[in-house]
Amino acid sequence: MTSPVAAEQFITFPSKGQPAFLLEGVIHAPAQAEMAPVIILCHPQPASSNIQDPLTQLLATRLAEANMVALRFNFRGVGKSQGQQSDGRLEPLDLAGAVDAACAIPGVNPAKLCVIGHAFGAYITLLYAPFDPRIRTIVAVSLPLFRATNGFPRPFERPKLFVTGEFDEICPRYKLEPFVEQQDGPKGIKIVTGARHLMRGYEEATVTAILKYIKAWAAMPGV
Repeated sequence: MTSPVAAEQFITFPSKGQPAFLLEGVIHAPAQAEMAPVIILCHPQPASSNIQDPLTQLLATRLAEANMVALRFNFRGVGKSQGQQSDGRLEPLDLAGAVDAACAIPGVNPAKLCVIGHAFGAYITLLYAPFDPRIRTIVAVSLPLFRATNGFPRPFERPKLFVTGEFDEICPRYKLEPFVEQQDGPKGIKIVTGARHLMRGYEEATVTAILKYIKAWAAMPGV
């Protein structure tokens, strides 16, 4: 069942940390949001991507159609977001600011907050999410495993889904499966047949798989 979707709302919000930088974002919401799950979307590599990434945009639209609220935002130094890119060192502070902003959106249920990260965004999600109990589940799409050779500072023990393409050269299945097996807590893997790292041309299949997971999670009480 889909819902009429309100117009996109452009916002700015501060990153965490000092100095704080104003980041730009876009909220996608149902026309009538009431205790809606809220989903934050983290885009791929800042040097070559932004919130206009096709998968990020399609996910935001479909989430709103499914009666959820989505916030996609540009990391520091991308688009009109202030600051300079730091290749992952400081971008977790941007996600922290996005969580604050998402929880303040009218009509959302802050107890049902998910972060979906794609590529670089997945790496930032796994870096930050274990330290923020407000994040109840994550979806990591095309996680750049070369960035995680030494693991992460803290495990994310709440529910999580890992998504990769059948032909992903950065996050190949044979490397992702043993990585996921070592993760604590509930976890799952979804392979998108035919897709490569950025899911170009396979956005619909990727969104379908992610929405199936998010809808099931949103319907579960206390998770």
